[in-house]
Amino acid sequence: MENGFINSPVTSQDKVTDGVKYEKPQDRSTLDREDFMNLFVAQLQYQDPMNPMDSEQMASQVAQFNMVDLMYKNNDAINNMVKAEESRTRIDAVSMIGKDVRYEGNKLPVGPEGPYAFEYEFDKPAAACKITIKDESGRMIKQWNAGFQGTGRHSLNWDGTDSAGDKVPEAMYTISIEAMDEQGNDVDAKTWTTGQVDAVTFPDKGLPKLSIKGGPRLGFDQISMVANTG
Repeated sequence: MENGFINSPVTSQDKVTDGVKYEKPQDRSTLDREDFMNLFVAQLQYQDPMNPMDSEQMASQVAQFNMVDLMYKNNDAINNMVKAEESRTRIDAVSMIGKDVRYEGNKLPVGPEGPYAFEYEFDKPAAACKITIKDESGRMIKQWNAGFQGTGRHSLNWDGTDSAGDKVPEAMYTISIEAMDEQGNDVDAKTWTTGQVDAVTFPDKGLPKLSIKGGPRLGFDQISMVANTG
């Protein structure tokens, strides 16, 4: 033995191997926290009493063990934080049920109180803008020219009536925006609609999904606004 280190492998009869199980040969290629501790204790137990480990070497070994122990504790703490965050996310998702959320889309529900909030957005001015509303069968129920529209978001000014001025039934409608600039070039419009969260799903992996009544399932990153109903 040199410098207090073990030069021969520990046999199956040594106490330090009790409780250590290797199901496969490749499992021996890595050491866990318990293995490290067992080796450290074995090194102290089997050192030559006439030539014990010097204090500097001992201090170095203890420092290494403390570093490994700290890494395991930090890893456990991070795992606990992740689990706690997942629990909070699930609670937050469930609390969204029954709330109105704003998200990108062109489907607009009309409820007992009329149309939900709807916005459209231009990244440059539009000299002319035409708005068309269709029902679920694709039939046009109303269309009008909105005139000049500046850059940014605009609210849809629709009172929930058709071209004859009659109130439309409660259903899901499609909004389309056609716009052109002063040169007659098309101006793309991004549309933002509102829907009510009626359920939450929890996939095996990833964040919860919010199910919109009559609409899609959305992730939290797809929501631009949340509002209380009623």
